[in-house]
Amino acid sequence: MTAENTNETVFKFTAEGVDLEFAGSEEFVERQVQRFRQFLHTAVGAPTEVAAPVEEKPKAPESFADFVSHRPAREGRGAIQDRILLSIYYMNVAKKKRDVSGEDILWCFQNAEWERPKNLHNALGILKRKLGHLQEGSRRGLYQLSPKGLQYVEGRFQPA
Repeated sequence: MTAENTNETVFKFTAEGVDLEFAGSEEFVERQVQRFRQFLHTAVGAPTEVAAPVEEKPKAPESFADFVSHRPAREGRGAIQDRILLSIYYMNVAKKKRDVSGEDILWCFQNAEWERPKNLHNALGILKRKLGHLQEGSRRGLYQLSPKGLQYVEGRFQPA
């Protein structure tokens, strides 16, 4: 760091043979750190936020029917996609399941008494490739919400 750059912000990260350093204005470094967090989250599933303290008495997860009753999905065009995204979000949040299968999604549809998708795999493909709301899980046939999908679900389906 030179004398003229005394207001420069520096971020250094070293772990298992990886050295990473960002230097520049505080805004620049913050943007780079956010990108690095997103990369870690999508590459290895690392949390992007600092974990909140664990409650002493964990509460039982609510049923899927209760969960969706507070988060109404749209009807008509786009309803199947919204319901699939809600199903995956529920499995991630309430059931703590990182990867979700087609069977998990159909279980959610059955519990909410929703009509099953006519072509689940086609809908999953659209959500993944066209909309970018899903990403591949740890194995073929398993899915996760992408950061874009998580943002959509959390913004669109605020509990009533």
